[in-house]
Amino acid sequence: MRLATTAVVAAGLAAAVSGCTAVDAEDATNRAVAGGALGATLGAGLGATLAINPLLGAAYGAKTGAVLGAAVGAATAAPTPTYEPIAIPAEAVVPGFYDSWPPAYHRPPNNPETQSPAAG
Repeated sequence: MRLATTAVVAAGLAAAVSGCTAVDAEDATNRAVAGGALGATLGAGLGATLAINPLLGAAYGAKTGAVLGAAVGAATAAPTPTYEPIAIPAEAVVPGFYDSWPPAYHRPPNNPETQSPAAG
């Protein structure tokens, strides 16, 4: 029964913490805090379940789980994206796009930038 309760509490905490970090998943600090909280919960649960003395097992498990969870949370954060400027071409990317229109097509209305279809 104690293991089932620990699993339910850990799952609830994981769901609650994941909602908090969904705002900015690239921030390593938020991921470390979320990982530390989840690690402490899981560590305390496992320590209390598996140790001879549940109180000491929970204390040591929470401490170890928090440290490991924070380390994993910070290590799995996505790197900060770098954006390079995009060169804008001087001419159209697809030159002569309107040159091969099928017969009976005409220039789109209210668009003076398009060329008339090439005469055949």
